[in-house]
Amino acid sequence: MSDIRELKQLGISIQAIGAMTGHDRKTVRRYLAAGACLDYGPREPRPSKLDPFKPYLEERCQAGVWNATVLLRELRERGYGGGYTILKDYLLPQREAARQVAVRRFETAPGVPAQVDWGHLGYLEQVGGEQALSGFVFTLGYSRAMVGEAALDQRLATLLRLHEAAFHALGGVPQEILYDHMKTVWLGTDERGEEGGNQGVRCSSW
Repeated sequence: MSDIRELKQLGISIQAIGAMTGHDRKTVRRYLAAGACLDYGPREPRPSKLDPFKPYLEERCQAGVWNATVLLRELRERGYGGGYTILKDYLLPQREAARQVAVRRFETAPGVPAQVDWGHLGYLEQVGGEQALSGFVFTLGYSRAMVGEAALDQRLATLLRLHEAAFHALGGVPQEILYDHMKTVWLGTDERGEEGGNQGVRCSSW
C-alpha cells in the first residue's frame, strides 16, 4: 500500500485516504502539511463478543463438537450475546485447520480402514431424457488400492452390490469403512452435534 503522500498525488481525497489507512482526516492533513509520511500498518483486530468464550469453544471443538447451532445454544446459556454468523465464521477456519491436522496424522494399518465415495460422472442420453451417471470409488486406506464402478443410481441396493464387488476384487473386507455424509449411510447429527450412521458403518467428514 502506498504512503499518504503518494495516495494524495494520485488524486485521492483526504476523506478517502483516511478511510483507506484508518486515520482521521485531521491526521492525514497534518502529515500532508508537514511533508511527512505516516508509518501505518495493519489495524489492530477489533474486540469481538466471542472473545471471552473462545477457550470454551476450543474445549468443545477438541471434544469433536463442531455444530454451530449446538454451540450457539451452549454459549447462550453462558451469557453470549453475539449472533450466529460471527460464531460460524470463527468455526469455519478452525474446523478446516483441524481437518488438515487430522489428515496429516491419520496413519492406517493394513486391512483396517477403507473409504467409499460417490462422484458425478455426467449424463447418459436416453430415450425420454438424460440419465445421471454416478461413480462409486472404494479405496483402501493403507495400500491406496482402489476399485471404481459406474452406476445409474445411488440407492442402498446399488451401494451394497458395489461393496460386494469391491470386496471380491480386493480379496477381503476391511475392519471399518469411512463415509462422507452419504444419504444411504449418514443419519445426521445428534443434539451434541456429533455424527451418526447406520449400524455397522462409521461416518466421517472427510
